[in-house]
Amino acid sequence: MLKKDYLLAQITELAKKFAYLIKRKSEGDDITPLADGYYRELNVSAEWLMNAECDDIMQRIGDWQLVELLVKMIIEDVRFEQNHAMIQKAQTLLFMVQELDRTYSFERIALEERIKDKLSVFS
Repeated sequence: MLKKDYLLAQITELAKKFAYLIKRKSEGDDITPLADGYYRELNVSAEWLMNAECDDIMQRIGDWQLVELLVKMIIEDVRFEQNHAMIQKAQTLLFMVQELDRTYSFERIALEERIKDKLSVFS
């Protein structure tokens, strides 16, 4: 039970930080330092994410809810906006999350659509 409580607290805190990241991005601020800090909290880095396989990412993060937050961070990170491979990796990670949590989620469907829109730019 203690592990679940810790995980829930971590998810809640990262979700708040992610909302702050989105706010700063919409204001035109450089969010790279913020994103790097949030990646560190998940025990990853932007560079590692670019080179890692999706299975390795899932294993390192360990929880599908944190992976879902990571997907959101990847698609908001300005370093990855023009990186087709990273957007595809985010899509694959989201599909893996959906396999682990079969609960219907409007938010996840909207996230999937955002990823498809970003990928359509490359076509």
